[in-house]
Amino acid sequence: MDLVRRKKAVNWCSQENDLVINLFIENYDSYYYKFSDGSKKGVKAVRDSLHEEWAQQLTQLGFAQRTAAQVAEKIKKSIINTRKYINNNGENPLSGRREELPRHLKPLEKKLREEYNKIQNDYGFDLTAVEGVVRLYDLLKDVKEESMSSFGGNAEGEEIECLEGDLEIEPGSNNSTEDSSRHGMSVASGTANIIEPPMIVPVLPFKNQIPTPNAMSRCKKRAGEEVRKSGEEESDDLNAKRHRLVNAELELVERKRYLTELKIKYWEEKMKKL
Repeated sequence: MDLVRRKKAVNWCSQENDLVINLFIENYDSYYYKFSDGSKKGVKAVRDSLHEEWAQQLTQLGFAQRTAAQVAEKIKKSIINTRKYINNNGENPLSGRREELPRHLKPLEKKLREEYNKIQNDYGFDLTAVEGVVRLYDLLKDVKEESMSSFGGNAEGEEIECLEGDLEIEPGSNNSTEDSSRHGMSVASGTANIIEPPMIVPVLPFKNQIPTPNAMSRCKKRAGEEVRKSGEEESDDLNAKRHRLVNAELELVERKRYLTELKIKYWEEKMKKL
């Protein structure tokens, strides 16, 4: 549905929400399995016809004129929101607060849970037993982006102070010593007509180049925190990848089961004709 139609569309009222969800649940098998022959065109044709039929029923309510595209988008968003609610156990992943599912999506939640439990019972999957992290409803969790922070750095880009004292020359830096020497020579030559002091290369005491114990402890503490955060992010990424792998295996098993049922129905009908 294009952006112009989306802006002009009238907001859905409670009666429309209830009707479209009820129609989807009543025709759930038809929407996904019953009339499909395994081809994408067949599935699309069935769904398009259902969308057209439901759009007419919604328009007859008298609140707004609904199109098949609006119905398809409404169903898609309803399924996504309900699955996210199930995945997060009703909690907002950002705020951590408990959220309530809209009233018209309660029947859809019940239907999705029934379908997932049916798959689990039919094929003996016990996903909750895999290290206590893989959930049956974890279908839409995205893999977190890898952290770009490096060891010893800070996520906010703040610098870490490892040395105390007013050090003008970095420890073990020959280039810095040479630059300071050249700077001293230029200053001396510029004031030759006034005073010609002897050229002295600044050399810092060795003890000032050693970080203090407090500075070393702060560096170790911050580095330890960065290592811990990196380990937690890698663990989250690994769990998310496990979720995606299990979901892909479930989808493959479901497709195989559906194709097997189609073959059985085909041969049963063929045998009846004989």
